[in-house]
Amino acid sequence: MKDIDKDTLGKIIAGVLFGGLFIYAYFAYFWMPYSKKIADNRVKLEKIEKDILSAKQIKAQFKNLQEKLEQLKIQKMEAEKKLPRDKKLPDLIKTLKNLSDKNSVKIMFINPASSSRDQYFTKVNYSMAVKGKYHNIGRFFAAIALEERILNVEDLTLSQNDPSGDSCSASFNLSAYQYGG
Repeated sequence: MKDIDKDTLGKIIAGVLFGGLFIYAYFAYFWMPYSKKIADNRVKLEKIEKDILSAKQIKAQFKNLQEKLEQLKIQKMEAEKKLPRDKKLPDLIKTLKNLSDKNSVKIMFINPASSSRDQYFTKVNYSMAVKGKYHNIGRFFAAIALEERILNVEDLTLSQNDPSGDSCSASFNLSAYQYGG
């Protein structure tokens, strides 16, 4: 190889130093700060994506909770039809009147009787008497048993009104239940 003179060697060394200084400055002042910002933004983006995913899961649970609440409200309304909070005597009388008309039975009287309270419900008794044909009275009792509201026939006394057995009368206690919790 040829000998390089000092002036050229100085220029090469200066070029290498300036090149190294330029590369150092580029990495120190441009590359590293921007790569750090990119890394920080990547971490922030991951955190935001996790928050979004968490919010979506909470929203899905809320939707399920909302649906569950609606179902429970419907169940509550159905339960209150079977076991109302109040006596609802007018509704009970209308129901009994409709059932007696459908089954060709005549209600002679309905008298309020005793009531007893249990832990979860109250049992309200009504003394009743009906008149009609034997099978019609039986259908009337079956219709009472099939009612949505919880009703019970107790202490039944059946008697024949005429010798042909065409007409009967029945006296009994009707128990209507209501929620007492």
